[in-house]
Amino acid sequence: MTLFNIAFTNVRKNFSQFSMYLGSLILSVLIYFTFVSLAYTKSIGVIFEKWGIGGQGVFMAAAIVLILFVAFFVFYSSNYFTRSRKRELGLYSLLGLRKGQIGRIIFYENLMMHVMAVVSGIVIGVFFSKFFSMLLFRIMDLSINGGFTFSVSAILSTLFVFGMILIVTTANGYWIVYRHSMVELFKADVREKNPAKGSLTLSIVGLLLIGFGYFLATRSIEDSIFWTEDFFFSSMLFVLFGVILGTWLVLRFLFPYVVYKLFLRKSFFYSGTNILTLTWLRYRMKKTAGTLTMIAVLSATTLTIIGALSSVYTNIISFAESSNPNSYQTVWSTQTEREKILEAIRDSKSHTLVYHDAADVYSGEVIDKVDDEDLPIVDQRMTHFSVMSLSDYNRLAMKLNNNSQKIQHLEDGEAVFLSPNDRIENKKRAHLWMKDPYTVAFKNNPTTYRLKIVDIYHHVVLNTDMVYSALVVNDRIYQEISQKTMPMHVDIFQVTNEDRAEALDQKIQKIVGGNPYMYNLEMSSFYSNYHMMSTLIGVILYIGMFMGVVFFAATGSIIYFKQITEAVDEKPRFEVLQKLGMSQKEVRAVIAKQVLPVFLIPLVLGICHSIAAMIGFSVNIMYRVGAPVVVSTTIYTVFFIVYYFVCVNTYTKMVSNSDE
Repeated sequence: MTLFNIAFTNVRKNFSQFSMYLGSLILSVLIYFTFVSLAYTKSIGVIFEKWGIGGQGVFMAAAIVLILFVAFFVFYSSNYFTRSRKRELGLYSLLGLRKGQIGRIIFYENLMMHVMAVVSGIVIGVFFSKFFSMLLFRIMDLSINGGFTFSVSAILSTLFVFGMILIVTTANGYWIVYRHSMVELFKADVREKNPAKGSLTLSIVGLLLIGFGYFLATRSIEDSIFWTEDFFFSSMLFVLFGVILGTWLVLRFLFPYVVYKLFLRKSFFYSGTNILTLTWLRYRMKKTAGTLTMIAVLSATTLTIIGALSSVYTNIISFAESSNPNSYQTVWSTQTEREKILEAIRDSKSHTLVYHDAADVYSGEVIDKVDDEDLPIVDQRMTHFSVMSLSDYNRLAMKLNNNSQKIQHLEDGEAVFLSPNDRIENKKRAHLWMKDPYTVAFKNNPTTYRLKIVDIYHHVVLNTDMVYSALVVNDRIYQEISQKTMPMHVDIFQVTNEDRAEALDQKIQKIVGGNPYMYNLEMSSFYSNYHMMSTLIGVILYIGMFMGVVFFAATGSIIYFKQITEAVDEKPRFEVLQKLGMSQKEVRAVIAKQVLPVFLIPLVLGICHSIAAMIGFSVNIMYRVGAPVVVSTTIYTVFFIVYYFVCVNTYTKMVSNSDE
């Protein structure tokens, strides 16, 4: 029998053990191939170029990050997997195979795994390329039909990357074989001579590190002394490394301390199969702390990435809608241009004109010095306003019919500030804006006006990329300003199906000489503004979702491989127990109890870490994060539970007697 045949037989007979590793590898290949394929897809490149977004560069950057993480994950998993087969490798050596031949068997096994993974990942990627493209377009809210893609460059890139990973994992297998003698290969991992008792003092230190890290992470950067310029970097390092160190201390000392206390409670220790579970946990905790810490950190990272990106996506999309209430706005359009725009709308089969209106807005600068120059920008008051009349505001607000609040009355010197989204300003900033009156001056107007903001409305009636920091004053003050100030005349065109108005958008752009980019001086378009934001944040969310999937697969697989490695060492113990009369059901119950803390504790810690991170994110970015966090955490937990049962089933099969 050739060495290749031996490797092939090993893979075929032990495919259940190889399957989790193979599945994670296929998923990694699939996501890397998808990222690279999308980066090379011309139709997607055209979309990114249209909106002025370097989306292809983002995909390539994400692919590079994915390479680094996948390389670490595959190396780590392969290392665990090879170590779990030390006895098998020792048997080869006992039968007369040289270490170089044993290394070749490992190479052939890795080669088969990688060939199956790369071929499967690429084939799945090609067949589902249309689905992945349509998913991307759906997240970006673009009505484009995706097609099948077959990129030779993406295939070559995938082959090169995973070929290099194959070389590294094979070299690691050779290193394990050459590093250990035959006797060492036959030995199981040495169990700790002295079971861990834990330490209440170090456990408290770990909890304090985590607690203070949470405290810093959930503080407002604007208000907290810990996040000033002098302490910002040190606080950031403490949150990162303090929480990780605290997690390790809790897992290394608190959990063994709890297990030791349960061990001392003889009524609990001798109840059922607790004697087996507690004994196993006591002798394994020291070696498990590092792995469980890494799993907790990976879980927190995965949940934070998905939760943060989902929150940003939902809030940005909401902001894009609320800050662009009108389908089209143009500045100083001529009568000819207005007629052409109306004609383009009439000729459009998919859109009808809802109404055409106009308003004059006056740009004013704040001239009184009320803030210290050394204050952060977020602590400074407004420096510019776009002033509109009370009657114009009420007329447009009623036409929009989007729950815009009507202003009943304003005294001279009073004003209402229009903000497109109440999540952008916190209470402190609103207080700063409303605390003192503003002295506002207008170009070519010798008169200055003292205006005090008496209320803030969380909606706008004009698109904010053209009319920002809108301030509503009463008609008398407005008329006085208009007599000596040049206005910005804004024409408003409201149409149906504005979110699917690409063709109409292009026609109107040609008429006014505009372009789709934000802060366009000639025209403001809901379609352009909305889809530029949705495209940018949609690409980031899309990448984050797939990266989260890879992180999750890696997290579950690391636990799985660690437990399978321990199952090999624990098999003799369970064989003795089964010979003494322990049933298959009891074996499974013992294993379920042993494995549960390994899954449950890092999951709980990871969720706690991610919740603290998301609270800090919400406090500082001022976004609502509740719903995305609940959804992502629930999905993550469900799949983690699935991993747990798969691990328990595999562990049970490996340690059970074959004759039962």
